[in-house]
Amino acid sequence: MQDLQGKNSLSKYNVIPCPWGYDYNRTIIHSSIITEWDLVCGRERLVDVAQITLMFGVLLGSIIFGVAADKFGRRKVLLLSIFLQSFCGILSAISPWFLAFLLFRFLLAMANGGTMITSFVMCMEVVGGVWRTVVPILYQIPFGFGNSIMAGFAYFLREWRYLQFTLSALSALYILYYCFLPESPRWLLAVGRREEAARILEKAAAINGMEKNMVKRLMSRFNFSERESEFSIQKANASSLLRTPELRRRTILLCTNWLICGVSFFSFSQYLGVVSHNLYLAVAIGGVIAAPGTLLCVLVVKRCGRRISITFANIFTAICFLLILTVPKGRFPQDWPRIALAGCGVVGMSISLPALYLFTGELFPTVLRNAGVGSAVMCSKLGSMLAPLVIALGQIAWYFPLLVLGALSALEGLLVLPLPETLNTVLPETVQDVETPKKSSGDPQRGEYTLVSRNSILKK
Repeated sequence: MQDLQGKNSLSKYNVIPCPWGYDYNRTIIHSSIITEWDLVCGRERLVDVAQITLMFGVLLGSIIFGVAADKFGRRKVLLLSIFLQSFCGILSAISPWFLAFLLFRFLLAMANGGTMITSFVMCMEVVGGVWRTVVPILYQIPFGFGNSIMAGFAYFLREWRYLQFTLSALSALYILYYCFLPESPRWLLAVGRREEAARILEKAAAINGMEKNMVKRLMSRFNFSERESEFSIQKANASSLLRTPELRRRTILLCTNWLICGVSFFSFSQYLGVVSHNLYLAVAIGGVIAAPGTLLCVLVVKRCGRRISITFANIFTAICFLLILTVPKGRFPQDWPRIALAGCGVVGMSISLPALYLFTGELFPTVLRNAGVGSAVMCSKLGSMLAPLVIALGQIAWYFPLLVLGALSALEGLLVLPLPETLNTVLPETVQDVETPKKSSGDPQRGEYTLVSRNSILKK
């Protein structure tokens, strides 16, 4: 008998050797794409193809929809991404052929890439001051809850088509953003549509009980120079990140870090299914634990800074990965020590990943921030495409995947040390600010302004 559990963390099937035919163990998962299209006996690699196709779609979506958001606006692109994500998800749930399933999953993944990058950029653009640290980090919490919700639906449904359809239907609810979501005022200002930005901010001022006249007065202080506006309108691309020495150094280090982050994060997300015999419990707990880890991230990065937080969080995660190897599987009830160590690893990752998102946005200048963050996300998706290969190392030796993940996490932590700390520093606005930080103005009067509370409409 050949156990495919080590092959695919999302399934657990026993297969009779191929010369005598095969049958599936449906006690845990009643149906999956493996049982649907018999992805066994020489067809196992098609499971990896499905995973790589998904991540490649997210990679392309991050680039294509990111550029579209710069040109056509955040709101339009985000709403389009949500619609396509839901529509293609439903089509993939009813696909009668494996190739059709791959096509619709690829399109779904592209839309999902657009949803992620556009929503994150909007979060960074509508807040400022101390909230620029808090909001982009808290933005990560729903991802953990989403994993837990997915595990709960999977436990009760046990049929992959029902699960896919349910998740797509939930995603469709976000189309209601059409009624509530305004355009990013920062983007409107950057492209010269000041009147539209003023209307949005005046409406926000009215809701907060503030004077509308304050909006235009403060807007005059939040304005790109003519040179910066022209640069923004021309739409910077990834090649602009390599034109100057310091910017090039930051880009290479960050993209390398994100590549490794993509490998380790998505590999461990898949490995969670084999940490315990109860894969639903392992995935659900991993998602729940990510929330307090993200909240802890807010406190850690504000007190210790970005670099030290990311470094120690990654080293802590590496230690957790290696300690899992010391606990035999199946010896304790529900494999609680392995799940506990995996949960600690998730806490470490839920600190390092949001902090890295924030750190990346702060290291790039305003005129290149979207291009910089987009390039970093692209590298993470390239890394995620290698995740199935890391998991496949378990066929050589069961301990190889965790050894590789431990080494990668430690390396990821060390790669941020050469980068400059951004805690309590003024965000760079231009490439010149990055290249000569000591000569940049550093004038706090240049800080961003945005709606942050009922007590003040626009706050530094």
